Amino acid sequence: MKQKNENRELFKITFTRTVYVLCVVIYLLCGVGAGISVWRIARFGIHGFNDILKHPFLIAVCVFCMVLITALLIRSQYIVDGEYFYTQFGFIKSKFAIKEITSLLLNRETQKLTLYFGEQFFVISVKSEWLERFVRAMLAVNPDIDYGFTLGEPDKKE
Repeated sequence: MKQKNENRELFKITFTRTVYVLCVVIYLLCGVGAGISVWRIARFGIHGFNDILKHPFLIAVCVFCMVLITALLIRSQYIVDGEYFYTQFGFIKSKFAIKEITSLLLNRETQKLTLYFGEQFFVISVKSEWLERFVRAMLAVNPDIDYGFTLGEPDKKE
């Protein structure tokens, strides 16, 4: 039996409007692709090995893409537990040791947090009200992480 970690914190990933529009486009394309394949099977039938591979395979790929996008929209999150930092996009999950994180940099203007692993980095996108809680959860595990922030420059009107 697995023990639940009380120090585990979940942070839901926030997507931009562009990502949602792309997901709708993917749904439409997959629906059209599967619909055309079903129509071709009904209209022309399956007469050879080539048809067996072509049409049902396209339907399976379209259904898989729709399931992948649905899982991505439902279960995308960052998880901070006692030792590791996880990124989960649907059923795709990655794990990073928090001890390897060297610094965190918060861009106050865009409300994006950048995690640095030496020279490697990636940008965290969570709700702006969760940023401080996320940083505190990371610093609680590894207090040696350098934490800083940047401020945007005011617009200079000429």
